Amino acid sequence: MPMPGMSLSRPLPSLLRLVLLGAVSAALSFYSVGHPNLQQFGLSLARPILWLNSQVRDAWLAGSQYLQGQAALQSENADLRQRLHALEIQDLALPVLRAENRQLLALLDSFPTAPGRVTVAQIEAQSLLAGSQQITINAGSAEGVYVGQPALAPGGVIGQVVTVSRDNARISLLSDLSSSIPAQPLGGDEPILVDGQGNLQALSVPFQSRDTKLVPGTELVTSGLGGRFPPGLPLGVVETVERKNGGPFAQITVRPSANLAALNTILLLWPQTRHSSNR
Repeated sequence: MPMPGMSLSRPLPSLLRLVLLGAVSAALSFYSVGHPNLQQFGLSLARPILWLNSQVRDAWLAGSQYLQGQAALQSENADLRQRLHALEIQDLALPVLRAENRQLLALLDSFPTAPGRVTVAQIEAQSLLAGSQQITINAGSAEGVYVGQPALAPGGVIGQVVTVSRDNARISLLSDLSSSIPAQPLGGDEPILVDGQGNLQALSVPFQSRDTKLVPGTELVTSGLGGRFPPGLPLGVVETVERKNGGPFAQITVRPSANLAALNTILLLWPQTRHSSNR
């Protein structure tokens, strides 16, 4: 309830206010037609506001263009830095790749006759866990890669292909626990096996009697048995021959001919025997 002595005024409804504003605007427009001085006075009042609006708009556009230009320059600068970094990496890797290529060519030239057709592949990924030591390369069935195919690196054999997809293949290294390659001493014909034992620097020769003829320094090569590896490919060098606990077999460790811990470029080999069997 309103207190005595106070008067209340209710605001006009919105629609009524809109009608009044429209009426006032129409009246001013009609009045200004007959009074050009009033129209000129209105334009004079509006001119500073229009000028200020134009300045603000121009400043906004200039600022926006400046910010866009800065963003473009920063993006271009980041792209150039990334390209430069990639080129620096390639420049550092180039001497290593050249040295590896020379070693691979020297490895192939060491055979009296070519062991077969070869192609170069790059390593894309590697898994060097104690139980499973494998690498993935950027060549697959599209290039004719097949399961069981020999893989070489500077120094000698590194393993064989175990799985193949269209564009990639996985190679089980000599050190993998599942690896077992038929071998023999260089210049000899005694058949032996070279097995992986989960160590990139050490392989083993199982089931050799205590009076084995293998001694430290003996070079081991592929024997060709089984048909997967051509004979004569370097596998490793015997490092130790131990006879412990009166057991029937000697414990023989072999150092791989290839550095399995530092692989970059490899060769895939298509042995001559495979070519002839496919004809």
